[in-house]
Amino acid sequence: MMIRTSAVFLAFLLLLPATGGCAALPISVGLPGGAPQSAPAPDLPPDAAPDPSIIAALNDLVETKDRFFVDLTQAAPGTPLGDMLKLGSPVGYRLRNRYLGLGIPLSEALSRNSDPSFQEKLVTVARWDGAPEIRADALVTLAGIPRDLSQFAIYREALMHLDPGVRFGAIEGLGNWGKREQAAPLLTGSADRDSEPILRVQAAAELARLGDPSGLDRLRGFLDNPSWLVKAMAARYLGDLGTGADYDLMVTRLPRETANDFVTAEICIAAIKLFPKKPQ
Repeated sequence: MMIRTSAVFLAFLLLLPATGGCAALPISVGLPGGAPQSAPAPDLPPDAAPDPSIIAALNDLVETKDRFFVDLTQAAPGTPLGDMLKLGSPVGYRLRNRYLGLGIPLSEALSRNSDPSFQEKLVTVARWDGAPEIRADALVTLAGIPRDLSQFAIYREALMHLDPGVRFGAIEGLGNWGKREQAAPLLTGSADRDSEPILRVQAAAELARLGDPSGLDRLRGFLDNPSWLVKAMAARYLGDLGTGADYDLMVTRLPRETANDFVTAEICIAAIKLFPKKPQ
């Protein structure tokens, strides 16, 4: 009982208005281990160009990105790396994602330069890079750069990749791109047929985020999945994207969820978020 009470209390705390400096921090919807969302590329004036030494250094990073890796066996307690791995706050998780692999800083650097050749390098990374985490982040970052709609072929390819991290990056990228007409068929296929249940949930959430009502229907169906993680994710996204009717759905399901406190917490959070949408 003590554990369950703590989970529900945590759900309440998470909905309290933030008063500290972290209130404005953007947090990716992706799960830890999935494709973290990079900062969007800024609008650069046409004549903006960094120093040639910056361009040369970035080109070198692209060509030799595999020469350095983080050795987790050296992450002893009391070392900077060991301390970073223990960080649990939102900022801490973002630091861990950023400095355990080169994907996030490299993709961000490529996206923040207006030179078309650099953007093409980002396309190359998103399409062909051998490191799944780098490719996944490039897929997410690429979605923030206005491009020809033919680039959807990159995401179609990525959705067939064997590595679930790459497929997750493609799903998140399609949602971020915001082109419902082109993205919906690809996301629907993933929501129905991906071999990884959590990727099916994510695809359904991206459909709902794009305004496709079938996404919400799929999320409601995932509440009956035998996996507690699938149910927790579905409840979370219904809280963010659902309708007033989903408030009653959360309330009626709460007494049935007795096996996992994460599911209970997410249902409570979802209900609190959905209550203002409920017809009064």
